[in-house]
Amino acid sequence: MLSATDAALRKRIVGLSVHIPCGDLRGPVLHGRWQSCRDEDSPEKWEGCDVSRERDLCIICFRATAGGTSRWSWLACADCRRVNASIARREPKYGDRPFALGRHSLMNGVGVRGAAPPEVREEQIARVVAFAKGDDRLRDWRRREYWRLASRFDPLADIPLRVWQAEWAPSLEASVSAFARLLGREPDPPPPAAVP
Repeated sequence: MLSATDAALRKRIVGLSVHIPCGDLRGPVLHGRWQSCRDEDSPEKWEGCDVSRERDLCIICFRATAGGTSRWSWLACADCRRVNASIARREPKYGDRPFALGRHSLMNGVGVRGAAPPEVREEQIARVVAFAKGDDRLRDWRRREYWRLASRFDPLADIPLRVWQAEWAPSLEASVSAFARLLGREPDPPPPAAVP
């Protein structure tokens, strides 16, 4: 049963939108489904899906979309995954991947081999545990970068994804710039002026 607030919300939002207070995408998606955000009273759960989300903003550039209903979905857009792989090739200190951008640990090369020697298995288990805890660098980045982009809009609004992307166009250049700031190689630009 939908609350009155959630029912009104579903009448008002006609396309997938960025909910500025939380940064999630919410709105109607394929197959007559509603994609909820964490701020709704009763977030929608989709039968037969690992995750009840069709798309989310990329966790690096916050411009393009990524995700999907499977546990095997990417959390970053194709351009950001490309930059992540490029950094790994050029800078060995980051290992195979500077950032784990896949939803499932195995997508990021993190797993436990049953036939591995005990000391290797312990190391692999530690990596899985660390992956499950999440990456503090990405949490801190979200607080900085998402809010820098979102400050352009009304802080309580639902901004249609097409409007968000008209303001913050996804591109390989945007992904390269986002990684440069994330890795501390380029200062964060000042927040843009808010839209009246």
